[in-house]
Amino acid sequence: MAALPLSGIRVLDLTQVYAGPTCTRILCDLGAEVIKLEGLKRTDITHLLVIADNDSHDDFWNRMGYFLYRNAGKKSLTLDFSEPDAVELLKRLIPHADVVAESFTPRVMAQHGLDYESLCKIRPDLIMISLSGYGQNGPWRDYTAYGMGLEPACGISSLTGYRGGEPLRTGIAFTDPYSGIAGAGAVLTALHYRRRTGKGQYIDLSEQEAAIPIGGYALMDYALNGREPERIGNRSLWFAPQGCYPCRGEDNWLVLTVRDDAEWQAFCGAVGQPKWAGDERFADVVGRRSHHDELDELIASWTREQGHVEAMHLLQAAGVTAAAVLNPKEVLLDPHLRERGYFETIDQPDVGPRPVPRQLGARFSAFDASTRAPAPKLGEHNKEILQGLLGLSDEEIAGLQERKIIGDKPDLAAGEEIMRMIVQWPTTTFLQMGAMAALEPDYKQQLGLEQTASE
Repeated sequence: MAALPLSGIRVLDLTQVYAGPTCTRILCDLGAEVIKLEGLKRTDITHLLVIADNDSHDDFWNRMGYFLYRNAGKKSLTLDFSEPDAVELLKRLIPHADVVAESFTPRVMAQHGLDYESLCKIRPDLIMISLSGYGQNGPWRDYTAYGMGLEPACGISSLTGYRGGEPLRTGIAFTDPYSGIAGAGAVLTALHYRRRTGKGQYIDLSEQEAAIPIGGYALMDYALNGREPERIGNRSLWFAPQGCYPCRGEDNWLVLTVRDDAEWQAFCGAVGQPKWAGDERFADVVGRRSHHDELDELIASWTREQGHVEAMHLLQAAGVTAAAVLNPKEVLLDPHLRERGYFETIDQPDVGPRPVPRQLGARFSAFDASTRAPAPKLGEHNKEILQGLLGLSDEEIAGLQERKIIGDKPDLAAGEEIMRMIVQWPTTTFLQMGAMAALEPDYKQQLGLEQTASE
């Protein structure tokens, strides 16, 4: 395999949580050296989410699955920006960096003299990307934002929900990974531009604006026709039947779409119901849409007797679009994903081997964009970076540690308010869900991470 396309590119990653770390994780998998910067007084809050094996050791912040996944392959440097010396150290790193990524509200970087105008004076061809909720200008610029609020703000939630019901969010903060992928693409574009022109640039990425095109059809319908969309649940504006149907067992489901009359005939034959195919009510898509409620009842009467995965294979074999709704365990154990090597086993220090999903679904014939290393421990690369790039002495490193400008343990007293908020969230939070969940005793063996005793 050839060298990775971003080999030799260094990224200073000041992002946190989901969108920004997704962007920089993609750059890392493509070969960039990504240095994640955090302050001991205000670490990435994902150090507090989803403890591996529900086992809270003294260094629990290094064992959180949410952080380990989104930061695999990166290096960790701790610098507390509340200290002027830390800001100066960051500025000294700028000549060694090709890209700076940050996800604060617009006022933060400027407050510390770390805005693009200041940094590009240090390195004129620097590329900087700011992933903020609402962009760097406009009346909402200083509003804080998380994906759970951005999804409604970009209009997606108004389209998502059941007929006659209230708007609904999707099961995840969909705008976060979407913005992260868009951000990675923007950085790659800027790197290509720099290679051609020698010029760096600033990228202002509004996560709200990045996700608005998802609802583009509804925007166009209103712009052209003055018509607001109606929430229709799992149904389609064009095909019928389409829906999500209950299957045998607890919380098992199958989604399917019948696109035309030929597929309807194939569906009826596959499920052993030729009389449905001969029913005049369902003879064409107009009739099937008009009688969708009756169709849903008939289809559900069949799916309730079927395994969701088996039903998917049966319908796919007949040429009908269908998919089993897989829960997280089923995704991890899915034979198709295993054969394609989608999950890579990473040996995370003090946690052990764990499956880590590839950040990019694309496969390249010329190089392998895969996870190259485990996620770093907090401050793991302080000495390597500060001495290797800046030439600091052992005495200077020791002084920074004594003043807690750098270190390998978060200042939990300074972060007490955040800690208290996390711990006292309702029982639906990630942290408490993880703490209460019962582990399957052989789950590592099921994942192929451990051998059975007989082996």
